[in-house]
Amino acid sequence: MDPKLHESLEQFMRDHNPKDMDEANELLQEFIKLYNGGELDYEDSPKVKAYELLEEASMTDNDKKREKLLKKALEIYPDCLEAKLILATDLERPIKIIQEYEKCLDEEKIRLTKEGYFSKDNIGIFYGIYETRPYITGMFSLANMYANAGMIGKSMNLCKEILRLNKNDNTGARYILMGLYAFMEDINNMKKLYSKFKEENLHMLVPFLIYYYKVGNYKEALKYLERIKKVNKYFVSYFEDEKDIDVDLPSMYQIGNESEIDDVVAELEFLFNTVPGISEIIVEKDI
Repeated sequence: MDPKLHESLEQFMRDHNPKDMDEANELLQEFIKLYNGGELDYEDSPKVKAYELLEEASMTDNDKKREKLLKKALEIYPDCLEAKLILATDLERPIKIIQEYEKCLDEEKIRLTKEGYFSKDNIGIFYGIYETRPYITGMFSLANMYANAGMIGKSMNLCKEILRLNKNDNTGARYILMGLYAFMEDINNMKKLYSKFKEENLHMLVPFLIYYYKVGNYKEALKYLERIKKVNKYFVSYFEDEKDIDVDLPSMYQIGNESEIDDVVAELEFLFNTVPGISEIIVEKDI
């Protein structure tokens, strides 16, 4: 939900103060009709104005203009976490980006705690709450950075915290965590995590393939390769073509095609880098 729509809905509900859920649902339908018809005229808050600048910044290819728009957004709304994190990614050294992310997320946690968002009722559904979603997505980005910087323990702890705050894991922290467990050759926790989500997809199966390769159990690795081939028929040919590992995620993602493999290889770059010979077991038929 975009900020303007979210704030307009909140204001509309405050103005009408529904007495029960049935009335709230009726008012929601009325709101949608009025909003889409342009019949509601609420003044934009600083937050809404900041997010409009944020959207404008995302549409420009001019680095200086983008930086100017982001800084202007922060002048209007200093708590705009997304603007802070985007500016952080412009820093030249990866360690400086990580440090700035840590600083911004620590500050955001303090702010959200003061405003009551870390209450018992909210723990577990952070992605579903408009105000806490930027925090949980920022944590996911930092967990990725930790993993690819070799900070395995820090990435693992952050992934676990994401899963605690958002049990449905809309960001996919479980996939990084599965890769981290494979990196650490921790098969027990890999099995526990798999049994919790029970997903037959590349993000869950590839770490098992790599784990069994790492420990020299080629028979079990080949079993997982067969399962992988069932969910993505391009997997073997992808490695036959000797594609380079690319840290940039594909622009168009689709399950079952090569973009899914690109996504897994990029997200688990830290794990693939530990097994430079993995393509041999994937491609060869006589192991």
